[in-house]
Amino acid sequence: MLALARLALGLLVIVVLLRAIGSTDLARAARAVRGAGWWLALVPLPTLVAMSLDSWAWRRILQVLGRTVSWRVLLELRLSVESIVLALPGGSVAGEGMKLALIERRLAVPFGTGAASLALTKALLTAAAALYLAAGAVFLLMTGGAGPAPSTSRVPALLGLGGAAFTALLALVLVLILRGGATFLALSRRLSTFPVAAIRAWMASRQASFVRVDAHARAFFATPRTTQLACFTPFLLEWLMEGVETFIILRCLHAAVGFGDALVIDGVGSLLRTIVFFVPAGLGFQDGAQVALLGMLGVGDAPATGAAFIFIKRTKELFWIVTGASFLAVRKGSWQRTSALSED
Repeated sequence: MLALARLALGLLVIVVLLRAIGSTDLARAARAVRGAGWWLALVPLPTLVAMSLDSWAWRRILQVLGRTVSWRVLLELRLSVESIVLALPGGSVAGEGMKLALIERRLAVPFGTGAASLALTKALLTAAAALYLAAGAVFLLMTGGAGPAPSTSRVPALLGLGGAAFTALLALVLVLILRGGATFLALSRRLSTFPVAAIRAWMASRQASFVRVDAHARAFFATPRTTQLACFTPFLLEWLMEGVETFIILRCLHAAVGFGDALVIDGVGSLLRTIVFFVPAGLGFQDGAQVALLGMLGVGDAPATGAAFIFIKRTKELFWIVTGASFLAVRKGSWQRTSALSED
């Protein structure tokens, strides 16, 4: 029931947004989409590259933690989980749990190692997001924006800098928690007093694994800076690919935007999407923010361009939802437990 309420909230915001845009603007948006031509076929590619980079970085982290796994299988898993992340309310939370279960079953990665790798992935990805937002905002301030009214671009740039500061603070907190070395064990002890017997029993059975999560996190931050940088860089490139996708879509729609504009539009939209994680794919909230940013950046006919942009973005997401779900359906048997697990 709560999930339906969250979905309804997102759809309500979409309806309000569409009414604000108006039928005339929607007609112009439809013409803009039809006029984009075959270049729209390139739109799904940045997501594939981004997921490939994400899988590569995740594999590097697992290698640092002592587990060598197949990059191809991780990519397949990542694409499968993406369908859950995009389609469900709170999908990002469910997706992390699904990743943990699947690498344990398919790749025989122990719970402690898998949980540590996902926690480290989240910390590095958040740090990369901060740098991504800051780079876009600084680039936008330096260039003044590419739209016909560049003076209006200061608000998006300031939003980008504010988002970068918030994300950097969050990344710092995550890193400090992981470096601390006893966070997950303390969490497991707190949850072991939970009033639900099944949860208490599960936590008791995982005590040793939680100790290893903390140990793995400490071990990662004890590695040379070059090793940590090699794990961090693919996440930064992953974010840049998201910006490239936004730039390609807006260029297909003949919008006068620069690369800095695209980075801020994508970065601020992605941050808002993370904040409203309880709504599937940030439905409505992210869309409204991106349409507003296009107007602030002085993009001509911003309502129609924004509506066309939203349509293409959401159609791309639907493509990857179907693709990921197909992986889950066709390869369901391959996600069964393949071997006995042993902790390091």
